[in-house]
Amino acid sequence: METGLAQKVAVVTGSSTGIGLEIARGLAAEGARVVMSARGRERLEEARAALSAELSTPIAAIPADVGTAEGCAHLIEETRTRFGRIDVLVNNAGGAPGPAGFLNLADEDWQHAWDLNLMSAMRCSRLVIPEMQKQGGGRIVMISSTSAHQPDVVVCHYNAAKAALINLSKTLSNAFAADQILVNCVCPGLTRTPAVEASARVRLAEAGKPADGLSADEAVFAYYGPRRPIPIGRFGTPEEVAAIVVFLCSAQASWITGTCINVDGGWTKTIL
Repeated sequence: METGLAQKVAVVTGSSTGIGLEIARGLAAEGARVVMSARGRERLEEARAALSAELSTPIAAIPADVGTAEGCAHLIEETRTRFGRIDVLVNNAGGAPGPAGFLNLADEDWQHAWDLNLMSAMRCSRLVIPEMQKQGGGRIVMISSTSAHQPDVVVCHYNAAKAALINLSKTLSNAFAADQILVNCVCPGLTRTPAVEASARVRLAEAGKPADGLSADEAVFAYYGPRRPIPIGRFGTPEEVAAIVVFLCSAQASWITGTCINVDGGWTKTIL
């Protein structure tokens, strides 16, 4: 399949590990000039070096905290300085900071979730859209979550922010379709990432069930298995989420905008 991604400049936030790393790998494998970004400089550089060696292609890394306005501006301005343009933006940065449960969350936890999951995507999109308009088009993909429309009561602040991200994606798709800027949203279900494993271990400890001695698979299943009976019978992989993102960024998806796609093994029960 001809993706048309060769030599396109693609920025992927939150891409030093997990889903973001696999999205960066998938785009680079199609010939895109990928800019990886995350807060942790050392881990980001390790991921960039490993990916570049694996694919034998140059990949850039720009450390930035996109949970802040300054971090977003630095990432986009530095990418523009290095490459002169931005064709693809994947807003993947996100997470559920803070303790579990509505009554345990402080205002600061809500604000952090809002900044990391929604405002980062809004700010980066606002910075790249004028440039995409001048270039005659571009692609923006938001990475939301199935928790946005089938909420998990443990992370209500995350649910709300990810639901707002779906709404933002739809709004931007309508606002800029005439400029050939295609904006879509991907909602992963429970995906086996290092962050999910870490979360499982924390939640088990909070419940008085320490995960010491459990493997990654065992820890994830111990916490999420009873709470997430997935119809397909297993948790997802970052590669499976990345595949649909690469497709949405490709020439094959040239008439798709404003959509929200679940990648969840059948977990979501709603029809919309």
